[in-house]
Amino acid sequence: MNIDDCESYENEFFENIDLNEQVLQEVTFYRCTFKAASLQYAEFIDCEFQDCRFIGCNMALAVFNNSKIIDTEFRDSKLLGINWGNLGPVIVAQFSNCLMDRCSFSSQNLLKVKFNSCSLREATISDSKLARVKFDDCDLSACQFHQNDLTNADFTTSRNYFMNAETNKLKKAKFSLPEAVALLANLEIKLI
Repeated sequence: MNIDDCESYENEFFENIDLNEQVLQEVTFYRCTFKAASLQYAEFIDCEFQDCRFIGCNMALAVFNNSKIIDTEFRDSKLLGINWGNLGPVIVAQFSNCLMDRCSFSSQNLLKVKFNSCSLREATISDSKLARVKFDDCDLSACQFHQNDLTNADFTTSRNYFMNAETNKLKKAKFSLPEAVALLANLEIKLI
């Protein structure tokens, strides 16, 4: 099945579709499922994904310019190196068992995003609202958090995180030991 610019697709099932390096403009997807799709380097310009599912997809280095992601699920997918900051200001999504290494989120409202068993190694999250967001069983090695609102965010089951308490709002955020010791790293103190 071909996907054409300026079209709307509803309740479609796209399995094993190859959209590598394709540019799609002004396409609307409503209640569509992408399974085992290859979308590497694909570019989505002014597109909308609402109530969609991406299962086992390879979306490494895909580009979303001024697009919308609403009530969309990404599961068992490779989402490496995506700059989610190119989307509109709000993302409503669930990421489960996804590789999201070296991704970037900036200046976004992520209040309704869920991260479950994801790898966010070397990702950058800055100037974003993440109040009450739960990072459930996520690997946050070398993930950079800068100027975020993490009020009531939950990191209790995640690991390898570091964030500067001086540049992030951490009021009532939840952490577990021994991982929480990393929060002291920027204070230049010695724990004995």
